[in-house]
Amino acid sequence: MKAPKIIRDGLAALIGTARKENNLDKLVTGLSEAHAQVEAAIRDRDAADTAYRGGLLDVSEADLEALLREKGAATVRLDKAEALVVAFNTRIAAVRESEARVVRQAIYDDAVAKAAAIKARLPGEYTRHALAIRHLLRDLCEAEAAIVRAGEEASDFPPIASPEIELRAPHGLAEEIVEQETILLWCMDGRTDPLPNDRQSKVRRSADHFDRGILYMPSGGGPYTPTTALTVECTLRPYTRTRYREAMPDVRGHGWLIRTVSLPGFGIGEPAFVTNDPLRNHDGALVELASDLSSDGLHRPILEKLELQPGPILEMLEPPPRVPHDEAKVVQFRGAA
Repeated sequence: MKAPKIIRDGLAALIGTARKENNLDKLVTGLSEAHAQVEAAIRDRDAADTAYRGGLLDVSEADLEALLREKGAATVRLDKAEALVVAFNTRIAAVRESEARVVRQAIYDDAVAKAAAIKARLPGEYTRHALAIRHLLRDLCEAEAAIVRAGEEASDFPPIASPEIELRAPHGLAEEIVEQETILLWCMDGRTDPLPNDRQSKVRRSADHFDRGILYMPSGGGPYTPTTALTVECTLRPYTRTRYREAMPDVRGHGWLIRTVSLPGFGIGEPAFVTNDPLRNHDGALVELASDLSSDGLHRPILEKLELQPGPILEMLEPPPRVPHDEAKVVQFRGAA
């Protein structure tokens, strides 16, 4: 029995791929072909075994020896194909580990480079900046001592506030009114809040009472019910519209200066120099130091609010031109339609 072409021609090439190839895609393709080699070798071995056992009683001993040799050769090819699958799996695992090692090596090399760079800067730069901060704090101490002395020896002059206390704990800010005006808005009867802006223009004003109107709101019907419209009676009411900046409470103890600039401790476990977080690690410090500093720690956005004014609005309104009675009916009829 002759061995299949896939086994005779492809096995040697696949062995070379399994031993030398470094491309993962080619190795995966070779593994698939190796599995096909195993399937073909199993069929070949089974066919040789069937031929050998079928001729035990009817074939001469010379022919039986030839069939037995073919069975042995088929078994050898099957063993080689199975060993090839193992070789491919081993090679794929080695290539994947090599690629993962390359990634780990890049991470390691990056850490080494960053550590070497900062290590070269620390002796000079950290000392220089630390001295600058020390001089700044010394000047602050001198100013505080001068303030204390002025309070003791020049008490007839106005008191001087501590610069550090003023920066760390500014007093609360009152509400700031940017703009305030009285406007007229339609409001559903029985409610105090006005209709949404997109429905203000949809109110049909009454021809007889210019501060009264009707809003037609569609009501979706069911599959067997036609769509109808709900009529909502509305009244024109005066509202005070205020554009303002919210009041800020006294932030004493929260540290506005601390929220603006946060400097973590120099090493793990060391207390932070200026920070609003008592516990800090390198990851947390990196996140905070990598973020942009706030340019305005007391930024207050402009908000808007509406307040209903009590009392009638007739004196605030200029009645529209009087519509003739018959024409008013026509207008109302068209609106209802």
